[in-house]
Amino acid sequence: MAVSEVRTKSLSIHRRRRPVMRVVWDQFSSFLFVVPFLVAFVAFVGYPLVYGFIISLHHWNPIAGDLGYTGLGQYATLFNPNSLFGQQFWTGLKNTVLYVVISVPLLLAFPVTIAYLIYRSPLKSLFRSIFFFPTVLSVTAVTSLWSWILQTQGGAVNNLLQAHVPWLVEQPWAWISIDMATLWWTLGFNMIIAYAGFTQLPQSTIEAAALDGAGSLRTFWSIALPQVRPVLAFITVISTISSFNLFAQSLLMTGGGPGSSTEPLTMVIYNQAFNGMHMGSAAAMSYLMALILAIISLVQYRITRERA
Repeated sequence: MAVSEVRTKSLSIHRRRRPVMRVVWDQFSSFLFVVPFLVAFVAFVGYPLVYGFIISLHHWNPIAGDLGYTGLGQYATLFNPNSLFGQQFWTGLKNTVLYVVISVPLLLAFPVTIAYLIYRSPLKSLFRSIFFFPTVLSVTAVTSLWSWILQTQGGAVNNLLQAHVPWLVEQPWAWISIDMATLWWTLGFNMIIAYAGFTQLPQSTIEAAALDGAGSLRTFWSIALPQVRPVLAFITVISTISSFNLFAQSLLMTGGGPGSSTEPLTMVIYNQAFNGMHMGSAAAMSYLMALILAIISLVQYRITRERA
């Protein structure tokens, strides 16, 4: 009896261990599927973030390398209005904020309105394809096309208007040109997101509004928009982030001109790093810009979440 009891206990212990080991193996094997992403994240995001911050604490030249440790001196210089780097940083930030203030309302109003019109249209697939098509183009193709269209001499727009508008060389036309090109290029992406939100509207609510005599405009403003508010908040946040990263449109269409009036902060950072060879200062500008953008995005998220 004693031997059989020992065997029974050992068998029960063995049976209890097998499920535990099976659970551990399942968790470990599941983790293996995440390893490629973690490796790529560390290599292409984590390491550059840490290394870039280290560079921002040094006088760093792309050719000569480390020229001395400065600590937070690079950051302090950016807050000095009498320093050249500080003046360039805040001028670029002012231009960027101006562009964000102009572009984000347009990147919200136009796509949302068009998405609702397509949602109520019988030719949904056709219009979705037409408006989304520019999104698949590269920024180089878009800016080349719009630079050709908006040429002062011989441009398609000036020929059509029989005018001599300096679209790319004078203000406020330079900003208007960049906004038009960006809106045409990115409208389709925001439109698809807004359209997806409208497809989730309960048809009973739309039908009830129609029975009560509400017109299309009243239905859109008082019923459709309030119910897709989380979608509108998402579009606002991603449009703000993308607008803060304005670079190629200004570089390829206006070269930052006239003067430096369309030179965004990203272009200032690029010029500091690769033309001025001040990699440490450029890295400090990048991290300060990232901090400002994170604060703005957090405030937007909190405001829209409280109202949702």
